[in-house]
Amino acid sequence: MLKITIKPNNLVLMLILFLSILPSVYVLTFGMPVLYLLLPIGVLIFFFVLLGEIGVPKITKSIILLFILILIEIFISTLYGTITTIDKFEFPTDSFQYIARYLALISFIIWFYKGNIKADTFIKYFLVFLNIAMLIGILQWIPWPGREFFIQLYPFRDGSLQLNQLNRDLSGIRMHGFSQHGTANGGIATFFFVFAYSVFKYYKKYKGLSVILMVLAIVTIFASQARAGMLALVFSILLFYIINIYIFKKSLKPTLYMFFGTTFLFGVVTYLYKNGNNFIVSMISKWNQLFETEGGGRTEQALYFFSEIETPFQFLFGLSKRVINNSVYSYGVEIEPVNIFIQYGAVGFLLQYSVIVILLIYFLKGMKYLYYNKTIMTLMAASFVGLFSYQVFSIGYYFFRELRVGLFPWILMGVAIAVYERYKNNGGNYEQEN
Repeated sequence: MLKITIKPNNLVLMLILFLSILPSVYVLTFGMPVLYLLLPIGVLIFFFVLLGEIGVPKITKSIILLFILILIEIFISTLYGTITTIDKFEFPTDSFQYIARYLALISFIIWFYKGNIKADTFIKYFLVFLNIAMLIGILQWIPWPGREFFIQLYPFRDGSLQLNQLNRDLSGIRMHGFSQHGTANGGIATFFFVFAYSVFKYYKKYKGLSVILMVLAIVTIFASQARAGMLALVFSILLFYIINIYIFKKSLKPTLYMFFGTTFLFGVVTYLYKNGNNFIVSMISKWNQLFETEGGGRTEQALYFFSEIETPFQFLFGLSKRVINNSVYSYGVEIEPVNIFIQYGAVGFLLQYSVIVILLIYFLKGMKYLYYNKTIMTLMAASFVGLFSYQVFSIGYYFFRELRVGLFPWILMGVAIAVYERYKNNGGNYEQEN
C-alpha cells in the first residue's frame, strides 16, 4: 500500500497558499481575503520579535522600524484630517492593508529563516497554486458550462456585469479572475509571469509548470484588458534583459533575442490589426482611449486633490484616506504614487517608498553577489523584477492598497530574504538541504 507523508510545515504552507486563492469574505461590512483571518498569528509573531524572543535578519529590523513609522504617520494624518474636516476622529482602516503586508513579509522571513521549509518546496508549491489561481480566471472567461459558477464564486462586485457579458465574443468579455477585479487581475498576472520566468530561466526545474504559468499569465493580462498590466509586463521583460547584461555580463545574445523578439511581435500585431483581429483592435482602441482622455480621468482626480492641499501640515501629512472617502472621488487617485502623496503627504510618501527602494537595492545586491546559486538567483530576480514591475503597474492602479491579491509579492519577498540571509549565515547549509 502506497503511503504518502507530508511534513507538517509543508502542509501549513499548502494551506496558506490555498487560502490565498479563495474568494474574499466579509467580516461585518469589511471585505477581505480569507488569509487575513490568520493575521492575529502574525501579530503574535511580531510582538515576539519586538520582545527579542525571535531572532531576525538585520534587514528585517530596518523594515520593522519603517513599518512602525508608517503606521504612526497614517494615524497622525487621519487624526488631523478627520478632526479638522468632519469634526470627529475615525479609525484609519486603511492601516490594515499595511499591517497585513508587513506581517506577511515578517512572518515568512522568520518561518523560512529558521529553515523549517526547503526553498525548493516553496518554489514548487508556489508554482502549483499560482497556476490554479490563473486557471480560475480562464474558467470564468472561456465558453463552457461551468463558467457562470466561477463568476458567481469570484464575482466582480455582485457579478451581474460579468454575467451580462457572456453573450459577447471573447474579445468583449473582461476577465476579473480570482482577483475579482480586472485591473488588479492583470497586475497579479504580470507578477506571476515574472516568477514563472525566473524559475524557468534561473532555477532550471519545474519547466513544465513554469511554461504553463507564463502562458496563462499572458492570456490573463490581455483577457483582463489591463493596460497597466501590459505596461508592467513589457517593463519586466526589459528588466530581465538588463539583468542578463548587468549580472551575467552577457550583451550580444540577450540583445539579439530582444531585437528579433520585438520585431516579430510588432510584425504579428501589425498584421492582426490590419486584418481586423478583434482582440488586437480592441486592445489598441483602449490604449487610444487612454491617451485621448488623458489617463482616463486620472489627471482630473489628481488635480482635484492637489487643490485640496492648503496647509503645510496637509503637504507634510496629507489629507488622510478617511477624508478622501468623503470626497467627490471617494476611491482617491488611480495613480498610486500621487495617491500616496495626497493621502499621507510628503512624509508618508518618503516612508513608504523608502521601503521599496531598500528592498530593490537589497535584491539587486543579492543577485549580484550570489548569481551562481540558482535558488537565490531565482528568488532574488523574481522579487526584484516583480516589485519593480509592480511600481510601474501602480501608475495605473494600486500596489500597496490592492485588497484581494496584495499579499503575494510580500510572501515571495519574505521567502527570498530568509533564504538569502540563512545562506549567508550558515555557509550555504540552507541550499545544501535543498
